[in-house]
Amino acid sequence: MSLQYNPYLWHYLFAALFVLGIMVYAEYKRVVDRLLTLVQVMTIIWGLGFAVQISATDLKTSVFWYLLANDFVGFKIPVIWFFWSLVVAGRRKWLTKTRVLWLLAIPLCTDLLNLTNRWHGLMYQHWNLNLTGRYPSLEFKPGLWYWVVTIYCGVILLAVIAVQLRAAFNREFLYWKQGLFTAVATAAVLIQIVLSLTIPAFWPYDPTPVVISFAVVLSSIVSRFRIQEAVPVPRNMILEKMVDAALILDNRDRVMDLNPAAEAFFGIKISQVAGLNFTEALTGWPEIAAAGRDKTDAIWDFTRDGRYFEARFSVMNDGYKNVGRMLVVQDVTAAKKAEAQLAEQQQALGILRERERLARELHDSLGQVLGYTQMQIKDIREKMKNGEIEVAEDSLARLAQVILEANTEIREFIYEVKSSLLFKNGFFGTLKPYLDRFARNFKIKIETENPDRLTDEEIDLAVGVQLFRIIQEALTNVRKHARADQVRIIFRKTAQQIEVEVTDNGIGFDPQSLTPDRLSFGLEVMRERAFQVGGKIRIEAAPGRGTTVKIKLPRIAREENRPEQEAGGETTAGRKKIRVLLVDDHALFIEGLRNLISSHGFEVVGTARDGLEALLKARLLQPELILMDLTMPRCNGLTATRLIKAEMPEVKIVILSMSDQDQDLLAAIKNGANGYLLKGLRPEDLLEELIALASGLTTISSEMAAQVLEEISHQERGENTGQESGQSVQLEPERILSPKQVEILRLVALGDTYKEVAAKLDMTERMVKYQMAQIIKELHLQNRAQAIAYARQAGLGNDPAAR
Repeated sequence: MSLQYNPYLWHYLFAALFVLGIMVYAEYKRVVDRLLTLVQVMTIIWGLGFAVQISATDLKTSVFWYLLANDFVGFKIPVIWFFWSLVVAGRRKWLTKTRVLWLLAIPLCTDLLNLTNRWHGLMYQHWNLNLTGRYPSLEFKPGLWYWVVTIYCGVILLAVIAVQLRAAFNREFLYWKQGLFTAVATAAVLIQIVLSLTIPAFWPYDPTPVVISFAVVLSSIVSRFRIQEAVPVPRNMILEKMVDAALILDNRDRVMDLNPAAEAFFGIKISQVAGLNFTEALTGWPEIAAAGRDKTDAIWDFTRDGRYFEARFSVMNDGYKNVGRMLVVQDVTAAKKAEAQLAEQQQALGILRERERLARELHDSLGQVLGYTQMQIKDIREKMKNGEIEVAEDSLARLAQVILEANTEIREFIYEVKSSLLFKNGFFGTLKPYLDRFARNFKIKIETENPDRLTDEEIDLAVGVQLFRIIQEALTNVRKHARADQVRIIFRKTAQQIEVEVTDNGIGFDPQSLTPDRLSFGLEVMRERAFQVGGKIRIEAAPGRGTTVKIKLPRIAREENRPEQEAGGETTAGRKKIRVLLVDDHALFIEGLRNLISSHGFEVVGTARDGLEALLKARLLQPELILMDLTMPRCNGLTATRLIKAEMPEVKIVILSMSDQDQDLLAAIKNGANGYLLKGLRPEDLLEELIALASGLTTISSEMAAQVLEEISHQERGENTGQESGQSVQLEPERILSPKQVEILRLVALGDTYKEVAAKLDMTERMVKYQMAQIIKELHLQNRAQAIAYARQAGLGNDPAAR
């Protein structure tokens, strides 16, 4: 092989070096595309082969390097380029194995014909090395197949141009301008090939590898070395026709495309955010950024400017793997309003059903007591006529006890005090006194067994209330129907359930007689209660062998939700911890508050330093209660309360502040706060107020209750049209309340807790709470705060010695 220097070789060498430099830099930037890299490698081989070919001084060497570079490599580049074009345009599925083989058939056939050209001349009929000029020049007479493969390559390049232009104009590319440039560069290569074939003097040597090299280099530079990628959905079919805002994200959460509705909704253009992570593109939408962290299909609701929106993330795949996600943001304000209206209707229906059930239970229980009372009175009369005074007095004492118990039970039904009692004393702490009273009143011996040592902490509040009522109903059936004198109650537990058996030694019955139309009211109530918490009831009985009620209820309470020991030795057994968000810009106060409430049935799920952070944390953490400071940087507690209540009206918010100013209290209430407490409260008082709030009451410090006095007085003056403007209203609670209730109201207005009132009046704390509920009802008020304000307006809370 003999070579001589040819200055034209530098065109090919520089072109090859440029492409090699682009390959190395792409590898460094980790933006390698395998098909594009293959095209670049083949272009380098083509350029280097032509550099050797034009330097050869003998025909054999020149022909060898021309065939190697142009025919064995160059004729295949358009096909590989077409494969790459289809892939980046999102048409990978079109490239089946069969189609790939057919597309490569002509270039591969060309290789075979080149190897056998000496026998048929279909590729080249004649070769000649022209040495008359300054530098050698290879000349040849092409055969028929040469024109076939050349035209085929031209058609393939036209197909590349068509694919790139269509994808670019239809916005199927992530970088649509790069698609346009690729089409233009391919067209330039095609034009150069046509000129070289039609005008041989246009260029002394074949410039095709040089033109292709520079097309590849310029394409990489113009696209800033970004890999061309396809938007993973057909835009015209989905995006353009959608009225909801839609974003297409790839599997790295980069924005691939936006529809016109999304551009209008978010106020951005695809040209501004293409390729950016969607959290960077949507910097003004933290709600969506938070929702996007969930990599599965997810639906998130949020509000903005008084309207409700739904952000839906859907995973997309191309049949083989996940290629990204689609985010659709929809205005669901109308649907939310309809949903709220339906929820209100369902709630009203549920209330009616609960009232009906309570009415039936009260009727059944009260009817039995009244029947028993009527018979006892008749018996007592007979005994008094017969002079059996002592016996009659014993019967009267027992009758009085039964009536007292019935009266207490009725009150508990009405005000659901049993649930509150379970909240404080635990399931077994409530059940034992009831069983003792039942045994004492109805002369039925009751034995309890707890071999598995089931504890209060393992019984959820909802399950405990229903189990308590089921046992009550079972004992009522024993008293009314069984004619038994002994009952045994066995408690067992498994990993998932609580099992209770109530067995009596009564007359029993035939379970087959309990057809649906003859099912007793008591058994129906028990089954309803068990069903409410996912449990079931089974009755085992036989005539003359007693009855066993087998109760199976789910064991809902988990270890992490077990309430802690409360102050004073009382427990919060069975109560699910209340999720609390603490908002204050003083780290020490937050730490102290966290330690105080965490050990008393509250779970601190997060903290925030200002109102804006509180709004964000409330959206993400969904707390049940927020304790909010009044004065904070960026966004104060009043504004944060108003914003949070607008989005999440079910969240209870209590303002904790050092301020005792009237305007702060009233502003907090007007902005939606459920309570207003001073930071200077004693810890036990603060806990009592928070527990009261968790029970559904609006709470205000007794020191602050007087601040709402003027508002209530104003309302009273507005309602009393018979009085002149400015004349004060005379409140006379003595005409409405009993002397005992007046005294309770006076002590509460002076700032005493229920426990302190109970100690001073020799009452139980439970009775004080019941009497306060009666007071609020009789005075037509809404909560204890208004009752305190009423009392102070009437002069009860101003002077400890008054009234």
